[in-house]
Amino acid sequence: MREGSFVAIDGIRTHYLEAGREHRGKRPSVLLLHSAEYGGAAEFSWEYNLEALGAHHHVLAPDHLGFGLTDKLFDFCGQFNRRIAHIRRFLEVMDTGPVNVIASSMSGGMALAVAARKQTDWPIAKLVVSSGGGEAPDNAARKILNSYDGTREHMRRILGVMFLDKKWAHDGAYVERRWEMSRLPGAWEATTAARFKAPFREAGGAKERDAIDYGAIRVPVLVFAGRHDPLRKPGYWQDFVPLIPNAELHIFERAAHMGHIECAEEFNARVLRFLAE
Repeated sequence: MREGSFVAIDGIRTHYLEAGREHRGKRPSVLLLHSAEYGGAAEFSWEYNLEALGAHHHVLAPDHLGFGLTDKLFDFCGQFNRRIAHIRRFLEVMDTGPVNVIASSMSGGMALAVAARKQTDWPIAKLVVSSGGGEAPDNAARKILNSYDGTREHMRRILGVMFLDKKWAHDGAYVERRWEMSRLPGAWEATTAARFKAPFREAGGAKERDAIDYGAIRVPVLVFAGRHDPLRKPGYWQDFVPLIPNAELHIFERAAHMGHIECAEEFNARVLRFLAE
């Protein structure tokens, strides 16, 4: 388990990784936001990208509320906005100024929603999204992701869904690292809380992340999608990428949901070109 640094954000002990500190102030810092599977953390989302990006940019990769080594908190009255506010305050405390945001999966949808708001909560200069946005069907693959029972075998099944190459699910040491993270005190509870639905409460309107006004996004956007992502409907990018005024699309032909990990060199090179444009 990789331990970086900690900072207090309004009393919340927040863990983050950092690279490229020598580039701070020369160009916008890069903010990496991880995915939200059980055991998700900056360490796992970005371990194959952090140093490559840090060779050219100052990079910060915090653990979200309830994930990784950050305090295990959940706001039942609005965790989505609580996470957005937590990241906003993180950027303020770290005094970053404008940032280039790179966000995976759940964080990708969140970042698109923030970028589409009339009053954006984050000072986004450019946005990179990997396997975020669009429709997330309630299918067999998602049921595997959402029904984690805390066992190594189920963690292996989760990795089998997220990665096209089965080497990740068959790598005992990799499974063990993710399993250990998922078993930290409060980690399972904080992740499971997002799935709770009160039986007596009527369903509300569409969630913000499912009703994004993509046409309102004014920053340059680069969207990555895996050709074989079982957690999205086939060709899902066609439903939203054309709606973004200044968007580019990159398809990983040999990846599922974690293309920035499976195709890390391809991802890093394309992102660095995008940030340099």
